[in-house]
Amino acid sequence: MKDVEELFNFWDELNDKIEKHLAAFEMSDVKKLRMEQSATEDTVYELLKQNAPPEIAKILPEGCGEMEIGLNHDEKAFYFIMEDPNTSKDEFIAIVFGVDAKAKIIKNFDIDNY
Repeated sequence: MKDVEELFNFWDELNDKIEKHLAAFEMSDVKKLRMEQSATEDTVYELLKQNAPPEIAKILPEGCGEMEIGLNHDEKAFYFIMEDPNTSKDEFIAIVFGVDAKAKIIKNFDIDNY
């Protein structure tokens, strides 16, 4: 199995390829690449679930399909965005999972600040 850093780099490369194929309107290629990216996201999410501390593990949904995923290049980390299960307000949290296989929570997540 690949480690988190390899998966980070692979997902990022796929993202770059998707961007190029979208610009050229090569939608069948985009679909194939997006399927690879989705499978990579699932693998990363399984690693997150295995490595998450208990306070994070207890709030993670069954699958990552319920969340949005992105990359932070500066921190070399994936982030999984979800509604905060501990509030009734429309607030978001991000579960950040770095290439060091450590997870943390960012409360009141705002994409513009990350």
